[in-house]
Amino acid sequence: MNAEVAAVRAWTASGGEFPYAEVLCAYRRWGKALVPIDLLDALSEARPHATAGLRTLLDVLLDKRDGTYDYRSYLALPLLAPHLADRDLLTVLLVADLMRFELAAADDPAGPLPVMPPDDGLVDKRLRHGLRVIRPVLDRLGWAVPVAGPGVRVEARAVWATTESALSDGQRLMLRCTVLPVDVVHDEYLFIRVLQTFEAAFAALVRDLERAAGALTDGAVCAAVNALRHAAALLREVSPLWSVVATMRVDAFRRFRQWTEGASAIQSRHYKLMESLARRPDVARLGSAAYDHVPEIRELVLTGLPSVDAAYRTATLPPEGRAAAGAAMADFAAAVDVWRRTHHRLAVRMLGAATGGTGYTGGASYLAEAREIPVFS
Repeated sequence: MNAEVAAVRAWTASGGEFPYAEVLCAYRRWGKALVPIDLLDALSEARPHATAGLRTLLDVLLDKRDGTYDYRSYLALPLLAPHLADRDLLTVLLVADLMRFELAAADDPAGPLPVMPPDDGLVDKRLRHGLRVIRPVLDRLGWAVPVAGPGVRVEARAVWATTESALSDGQRLMLRCTVLPVDVVHDEYLFIRVLQTFEAAFAALVRDLERAAGALTDGAVCAAVNALRHAAALLREVSPLWSVVATMRVDAFRRFRQWTEGASAIQSRHYKLMESLARRPDVARLGSAAYDHVPEIRELVLTGLPSVDAAYRTATLPPEGRAAAGAAMADFAAAVDVWRRTHHRLAVRMLGAATGGTGYTGGASYLAEAREIPVFS
């Protein structure tokens, strides 16, 4: 019996502190797709004894066994959900942890997820792009990061040291529990953290668009413009993360992708909600596979989800107010367009133009069609 199996069964029998370290180390040692059956059995037996928070983790750990594996469980989004309300703080935690992992691999390539470790140049490139994303967020939070000297590694280490010193026990556990790769390829850690950071951004964009739609309905043009400009700026702020994704080795991506069938960004609830809050989807789009994967969002649309587009068209606004709101909408639409096109370009590079997606879509061809969907009418 493996030590982690014994630890889980001892917890099930006697309680106490759940053996997080043993279980998480085991998942990173094998990858979620190849975790031994005896450990899965032990975790399944432990689940009825778990509190709500631990039960959520166990559901994520056992998703492949349970047949519930999807985009949400792959990214451990149920564990991130309580942290999404503070997008800036969560962004710092996720990106700083990503940089910590890259630095750790540079120091010890044989550490966690040891297959295909990056060379020094690749590590530095990833750190540069991560710092581009995190610097403005640190400024907004008012976090002073003492940097002892020049160089991206010095700055990245300082960012992690500052972040780590501010972590609560709950945040520390969240970071440990929310990277559960399916394989043991180094680049999958980066991939997961980037997608999680995008999800945090989409959740914030949803809040901005909700505010914008409500403000336009009330005739509060300034509030609507501010919300839309904030949304556009936020989307541009996280865009350097695409540069991080672009550093993934194609063969590394394709190796862990063999285990991700059934988990696709087409299942992102926050992205579809953002799309629907901007403009009510056309009938064909609403009836497509894109919304089959998020039936709860489709139901919201069908039952009257307000949209910025509809509020703008029906609101009684002075000419100058309509022009200002229209310009802010165009700014947001331009930011979405760049995001979509970058996504498509990277998908073609990683997958090829004809490879299917992991959510039973056409992959790059699906993204090519989706990028043409108008953000607003």
